[in-house]
Amino acid sequence: MIRKLVIDLLLLALLANGQFMSSHSRSFSSFSTGGGVTDGDSKIILTPHGMSQDDEENRIVIPVHDGFIPPLPCMMANAGTHEHGSTFTKNNFHYQCNNGTAEVIACISDDGAVVQLGRTYVNQGVRHKCNVQGDSVTYEQEAMCFENGIHYEIGDSFRNGSFKLTCRKEGIVIEGCYLQNSLNTILMPGESRIVDGKRHECQDMGPGKVRYTVKMLGCVRDGQQFGIGQLWTDKHVRYRCQNDGTLEVLGCVDDDMYIDLGKDLLINGMVHRCYQVDNTTFYHKFACDEGRTLAECIAHSIAMKARRFHRS
Repeated sequence: MIRKLVIDLLLLALLANGQFMSSHSRSFSSFSTGGGVTDGDSKIILTPHGMSQDDEENRIVIPVHDGFIPPLPCMMANAGTHEHGSTFTKNNFHYQCNNGTAEVIACISDDGAVVQLGRTYVNQGVRHKCNVQGDSVTYEQEAMCFENGIHYEIGDSFRNGSFKLTCRKEGIVIEGCYLQNSLNTILMPGESRIVDGKRHECQDMGPGKVRYTVKMLGCVRDGQQFGIGQLWTDKHVRYRCQNDGTLEVLGCVDDDMYIDLGKDLLINGMVHRCYQVDNTTFYHKFACDEGRTLAECIAHSIAMKARRFHRS
């Protein structure tokens, strides 16, 4: 947002012996003290620029003796009267009175900082300009972006960690995520990409919120990497790697024999059990007396374990 204040200034004074016109010779503006007229060659009447000389409350009468005209004060509407050589401030401009001419000598920012003519002052994401253009002084206030101690122009893009940020009029906007270990490759919010066995996601979490995540494709168990769909056996338990990176327990393996999870088998006088308690999978193998059924052997095994537990 730019707020522009422009002052274009003139000086017009009518003195005792005719019309007097003064213009500033320096490249900044002056403000008219109004017209001045003589009364019997003995006084000058000054009024703020644009006001009537008949307005007794807003005029100054200056005596003239033997044709000598003293240094004139400055009169500005809504800014009072100021003696020659004095300085004063009105709105975003600082003036010095120079023989009836209020010359702009600096701009004043909204936070009270003095901005010299032709200079720029930047503070807390706001740029203040005090421009000189011919006989006009222009004060401009323009929003910028301020991030980690650095000011950015509107439209500038920069990097902060894994994110590409852009300075907009409404503030800093997250444009995307930088791919891990990349200087220029960018994922847009909501985009994902698979690179070197990893899924990179630039997740759109809602207005003004973006999250960058990197996930290994496949599963990791005991420090070993397994691909999606891969099967392997560890301590008699058969696993499969699922698409979401979790492990699926399929069953149990003993030599060349496979038992589905939750199943029990009685083969050649041996009971084979594959079951889970909470999140732990167990493979249990034990002998079964001849003539007993599978259910009887399992019940007998459970009873024996219970007795050993109570004895201990």
